[in-house]
Amino acid sequence: MRVALRVALHPWRPALVASVYLWDLVAASAVVAWEIVTPTHSIRPGIVRVPLEARTDFEIALLSNMVSFTPGTLTLGVERGRSAIYVHALHMQTPDDVREQVGRLEARILWMVR
Repeated sequence: MRVALRVALHPWRPALVASVYLWDLVAASAVVAWEIVTPTHSIRPGIVRVPLEARTDFEIALLSNMVSFTPGTLTLGVERGRSAIYVHALHMQTPDDVREQVGRLEARILWMVR
């Protein structure tokens, strides 16, 4: 109920979050497509524990789904106590880079729903 009220009061927030997320999807799709069509691979997979500020089931589910929908990333699970999620990244420079990217997405989601 609280999320619906927030969205009703600020309908431009979901639109802004969706537009930024759409840009992220296009960029991630291009990286994965390039990886498919080139003969050399720069895949550096890894699994990263990402601490969460999100606390409600809705916030965590939305974040997990948006991470999984992004090409090259997959949410593997939520830690007991809902304090972190585990993310598999196809192109991982460092674990902190993955945490930063997921953290930016989480901040946008929390800005939208809180």
